[in-house]
Amino acid sequence: MSLQRPATLKITVAIVLLALGASRAADDPGDIDFFEKKIRPVLAEHCYKCHSAKSEKIKGKLRVDSRNGLLKGGDAGPSLVPGSPDKSLLIEAVLYKNPDLQMLPKE
Repeated sequence: MSLQRPATLKITVAIVLLALGASRAADDPGDIDFFEKKIRPVLAEHCYKCHSAKSEKIKGKLRVDSRNGLLKGGDAGPSLVPGSPDKSLLIEAVLYKNPDLQMLPKE
């Protein structure tokens, strides 16, 4: 694998952590705090423009601004597989493993 740009690496790490923790209780205060401090800022910076309720048009019908949106996924299917980041579409997208599914598209 070639070296990744810092932004893509940061997104990858955040999504791996998110996928690993997605199956845990959504109401655990420690998990919520971790998500709000470590994961949401990365998603907000790099993904919300196209994949949030604030988007003019939600691309691929994928919303990443909520836990349910991430687990539900979009047109391509569920974006996260709880406990299995290697099977998660978001990981596939940020690592450019699939030429038809690459995020961030200009990175």
